[in-house]
Amino acid sequence: MSRTYWNISYQESGGSWVADDTVPRPNASLARNTASNTQVIRLADGSKAFVSPEVYSDKMQLVFSWYYDDGTYKTKIETYIENNEMLKITNHLSEEITGKFLSLKATHLLGISPDTYDLDATFEVTS
Repeated sequence: MSRTYWNISYQESGGSWVADDTVPRPNASLARNTASNTQVIRLADGSKAFVSPEVYSDKMQLVFSWYYDDGTYKTKIETYIENNEMLKITNHLSEEITGKFLSLKATHLLGISPDTYDLDATFEVTS
């Protein structure tokens, strides 16, 4: 089975998107959670009431995992974080996810190769 890649674009100051590079599809499944601020309140009769102070929902953060990176994508994601880049990721299903990488955990794999890492990157979704 061949590995698929996702396209990454960054946003210029004028708002246009510039194609940057690709990253391999993550090795772990991505949970796409949506949450609201609705609160559940138990009433005196035991029934439930739902209260929404504001009506909104929020796309939760994504955690991308890549295994056996040779340092290429580690460096790329560190650069995105350091430059505070707004990114648009187009996945293998042509879905677009925009947001920013907030953190990167690079675990150095001892005994494998001098520059081999497992990566976990947190991506804050804006749309």
